[in-house]
Amino acid sequence: MPRTLRSLLAALLLSTALAGGGGPAPSPSVISPGAPTLNGPTLKGSAPPGLLVGAAVSAALFEDPAYAALVAREFSSVTPENAMKWQATEANEGTFMYGLADAIVTWATRHGIAVRGHTLIWHDSAPGWLYQIRDAARMRQVMSAHIRALMTHYPQVTTWDVVNEAVSDAPGHPLRANSPFAVAGPDYIAHAFREAHAANPQARLYYNDYSADGINGKSDAIYALIRDLLAQGVPIHGVGFQAHLDETYDVTASRVTENLRRFRALGLDVQLTEVDVTLRGPPTPDALKRQARVYHDLLTACRAAGCSNFTLWGVTDLSSWRAAAYPLPFDDDGRPKPAHAALIAALRGPP
Repeated sequence: MPRTLRSLLAALLLSTALAGGGGPAPSPSVISPGAPTLNGPTLKGSAPPGLLVGAAVSAALFEDPAYAALVAREFSSVTPENAMKWQATEANEGTFMYGLADAIVTWATRHGIAVRGHTLIWHDSAPGWLYQIRDAARMRQVMSAHIRALMTHYPQVTTWDVVNEAVSDAPGHPLRANSPFAVAGPDYIAHAFREAHAANPQARLYYNDYSADGINGKSDAIYALIRDLLAQGVPIHGVGFQAHLDETYDVTASRVTENLRRFRALGLDVQLTEVDVTLRGPPTPDALKRQARVYHDLLTACRAAGCSNFTLWGVTDLSSWRAAAYPLPFDDDGRPKPAHAALIAALRGPP
């Protein structure tokens, strides 16, 4: 979102809030341009041993030196936001394009930053040609070819979201009926994990999903799915919980720590993989304080459960897919917001 559009949006949100008695104006330091603050403690420098702090990154890594400097300074892990998804890498069957993903992996390696591979099997990044496949054996064949191609192209990437968002939001939370991969049969998830393990036996393989960070019907369904996969001997090593939240989210009431611990009890690693916390209005001091509290409590819960990775879904508010709601710990210009200090406190506090 360009800064000019951001400024117009901020003005609109502010006028709407004031018309409805929505509180004081946003702090100018939140929405006005200026140089990023690059002094003080960092996220990765404050993290305890065994915990990576990450961010999803885009092409801005190579277009904006300040963005790249911020990523290198603050994060020990990066996830290519879109560059490794099926549509980006194999829009046409058998023709692979790795350019941006290659650049991200090379940059991260040069800076000593780990890479999370994201994502191999996801209905929402499937190109049109996949939806034309109606034969189960054919679908399994193209799944296998795609997984092998990406994982062998990136042998240095040893953490992968193998299957993303396979469980639906429908009552009872069955597997998604609208996924093109459903053609391969209900065991397509097991097939994907087995193929991924065969492609790189050293890689750590994850199932990843949203709206399952706390204990609820969807996390219960995912728990049952993963438990059954493990009982079948499927090589799955962990679960990623996306945690796309807002400023009103109550980490304690949602029983996040309890939820993560039950997956840990299955012998799995747990990670928070796509964290952002949106505001419901303009970034007033009170709203930013609420946002900071959610970030603090979420990271504290993650640490209490023994998470190995806490990844933000984006770097700055301006670069976020939810930019209109100011969701990240860095503002448009890369300056730390109250959420940054809250995360530092959670990293330095007791697990």
